[in-house]
Parts: sequence; structure tokens; C-alpha cells
Amino acid sequence: MAIRLTASVLAAVLLLAVPAAHADQAVASRSALKQVRPRIVQGDRLLLQPRAVGGDLVAQKAAPPSPTLAEQLKIPIAFAGWYLLSIVYSLMNKEVLTVWKFPCVFSAMQLLVGALWIGGLWLPLPTFGVGGKRFASIRAPPKLSFADLKKVSVVAFWLAAGHVLSTVAPAYGTVAFTNVVKTLEPLFTCLFSYLFLGQLFALPVYLSLLPVIGGVAVASASEVAFSAISLFSGLASNVAFALRAISAKKLMSAPIGENLHAQNLYGVLTLLALGMITPFALLFEGKDLVSGTAATIEAVGLGRFLRMLLYAGVSHYLYNECAFLALSSVHPVTHAVANTIKRVAVIVVSVLYFHNPLTLTGVAGSSVAILGVFAYSIAKAKYA
Repeated sequence: MAIRLTASVLAAVLLLAVPAAHADQAVASRSALKQVRPRIVQGDRLLLQPRAVGGDLVAQKAAPPSPTLAEQLKIPIAFAGWYLLSIVYSLMNKEVLTVWKFPCVFSAMQLLVGALWIGGLWLPLPTFGVGGKRFASIRAPPKLSFADLKKVSVVAFWLAAGHVLSTVAPAYGTVAFTNVVKTLEPLFTCLFSYLFLGQLFALPVYLSLLPVIGGVAVASASEVAFSAISLFSGLASNVAFALRAISAKKLMSAPIGENLHAQNLYGVLTLLALGMITPFALLFEGKDLVSGTAATIEAVGLGRFLRMLLYAGVSHYLYNECAFLALSSVHPVTHAVANTIKRVAVIVVSVLYFHNPLTLTGVAGSSVAILGVFAYSIAKAKYA
């Protein structure tokens, strides 16, 4: 049932990700004042309609069009996909790492599945004469110069580092504990925003980080299945992802390339990060990869092993796209609430699914840390 539901969400997200083709519009002429009254159009929407005032033409804004059914369903479907795929990815990620102890190679495999997915969207496909073109891609691919790629590669490096480290963390600890440690990411974001961008936030933003730090400390001290590797990998991934956010903000401060909207940017970053991770993963884990994979296949079966890799890779890539679609369409406060609920959902479901032991102190520390992140998001939105 869960797999069918996941497939339905994937199909819906794919349909939402396809840009609608804009129909060609003819500019109508009217003979008022014995001259052509031009209209300014964009796609299917009339932006400005001139009107005559005392012999002069004055631009007049047209009423915005009513949203279509697809536009109305976009946000709820994106949120459903974001939540569902986040949970699916967290569970499948841990299941694979339980039987296949190659987190670096596994992180590369996840990006490989995502690269194949985005490659399929960019690949020119036969249209059989529809639209007057012989071939067309589902999503228009980006066009980048070599100089653009050098700039994007900086962001891709931090994405690659953060992805590997965040995959290593649950390999040696629980999913719940890894998510609690991940709540410290705003701490590093604030630090690097000041160091690299000279950006200072209001005092309430910094004060909201205190319960996050305290909650993670209490949860770490009370974690039954505590792992130093999991803790430090999670902290290092926070550093990498915070630097990725800072470098991405600097990158997107000016237009770059063609068709490089946020979804295509994530696709480009996925391809570049895959190229960076693969040689590193093979260098550190390649020695025992063949024998370890053979032992895993013997234990769980080839079909199940391949399905686990596929589900983890597809869910990882699509939950990031769903997160963009969801969070780019709502108010920052709604973003804060949604992100907090999502993290709680992942922790609760993973605890129930894997039957991880918990202590009352650990639950209290985790709750304080999550509430601290929520307070941080609210404070940052209020004092933006």
C-alpha cells in the first residue's frame, strides 16, 4: 500500500514539475483615437492594457487570472510528497545501511538514481508532430558556460560533502538521533552568514538557538544507542549544508545561465556532486565493495536489494524537489511550522518502524531542540 501511494505521489509531482507550454498570442488592434493601442502580454496573461486619458495612452493593470485546478492542487500535493518521500527516504536509507555498510558508495548510488531521473526529464523525446517539433524534453534543460559551471561547482562540493556525511551518520546511529543532531544546522548558518556575508540577525534569533544547543546536548547524553561517529558526522554535515546554503545564496544573487531555475539548479548540483563523490567513495570503500555486496545479496536477495537502492535514490531526489515546490510557495512562518512537523514525523515514524529504545530524558531533550528550531524559524521570519 505504501509503495502504491508513493508511486502516485511521484507521478503527481512529475506532472507538476513539467512547465506548461505557453500559447502564442496575437496583439489585437483597436481604432480608438485612430491609432493602434498596444497590449503587453506575457505567455497567456495580459499584463498591461493602455487606456486613453486626455488624448494620452496610460498603462492600466489587468486583473490577475483565476488559478487553475492544477495550480490550486500544486501546494497540497507538493507538501504530501515532501512529507511522504522524506519518511520513505529515511526508512529506506537506514534499511540499506543496516545490511550494506558502504555509506559513501550508497550516497553516490542515491545521486546516480537522481541523475538518471533528471536526465530523463532533460532528454529530447519524440513528439510525433505535436507542437510542431520533432523532439522536445519534458523539462527544458539548463545551458551553462564553463565559467558558470565553475561557480556552481562550489555549491556542488558542499552538497556532496553534506550528503556523504548525512548518509554516514545514520549508518552508525539511529534515524531519530541523526535528525535531532541535524537541528543544529541553523547555528552554523548564523555563524557563516556573519563570517562570509557580514549578515547579522536580531537578538531573538540568536537567543532561540540556546534551547536547540541545550536540547541536542541532553538528547546526546541520554541516547541509548549513542555513536560518536554518528554525532560528529551529523555535526559535520550541518557545517557542509550551511556552507552550501551560503554559497548558493551568493551564486543566485545574479542571473546565471539559461533555464537555471531552482529545480534545474538542483539537477545540475546532483550531477556535479555525483562526479565528486564517486572517486572518493571507490577509494575509501572500493576494496571490500564486491565481497560485501555479494554477502548482502546472498542475505536479502538481488531483487530486494536493487529495489531498496532504487526507492532510496528516487525518494531522495524527489523529496528535495517537493520541498522546493512546497516551501517556495508559502509564507516563512508556514515554512517553519511545516518543517518542524516534518522533522517530528520522521523521528516518530522511524522510532516506531525500527523499535528504537528511548529514554524520557532523551525525548525531552529532542523536544526542546525541535521547539528551539521552530522558535528560530519564527524569529528569523519576524525580524527578517
